[in-house]
Amino acid sequence: MNSTVWWIIAIIVVILIIAAIVWSMGKSRRVDAQRGKAEEIREEARAHDRDLREREGRAEELDARAQQARAEAEQRAAEAKRLEVEAERRGDDVDEVRGLRDERLRAADARDPDVQTDDEGYRVDEDGNRVADQGATLGGRQDDLDGTDATGRADDLDRAGASDERTRDTVGRHEPSRRGEYRRD
Repeated sequence: MNSTVWWIIAIIVVILIIAAIVWSMGKSRRVDAQRGKAEEIREEARAHDRDLREREGRAEELDARAQQARAEAEQRAAEAKRLEVEAERRGDDVDEVRGLRDERLRAADARDPDVQTDDEGYRVDEDGNRVADQGATLGGRQDDLDGTDATGRADDLDRAGASDERTRDTVGRHEPSRRGEYRRD
């Protein structure tokens, strides 16, 4: 074989070695690129994981607040039920107290020489007919024992006793006569 063939074979071998080295380096770059891409994906997953934990924390916090609100609502419902029962009981007491008050007012009207009454102590008008709102009117104002008058405004009547001059004038020491004059007891 002649030297030219050896030179051609040597060149081909060198080219193959260079091609193998280039191919190996390209493969190494591809592997490095894949490692880099894998690391990017892992970093994104870690960011999503942090976001997931934050969202889970917020969801748990909202769930806890919802449970607390439910517990408070149940407590308020129980309190409302208790107040309803108390209001019903007191409503019964109001009727009883109203009856006692009406009896006392009839007794007072029966003794008052300026008030016309029938034999049972009910007020009567000039024709002898019973007045519709028996004795519940004091000084021209209706006392319904709930702190309001017939129009829904606060009344001046104090259940513990007269608390201001106007109330004392209409309930206590002074009683208006049929003619609108005041007399002392």
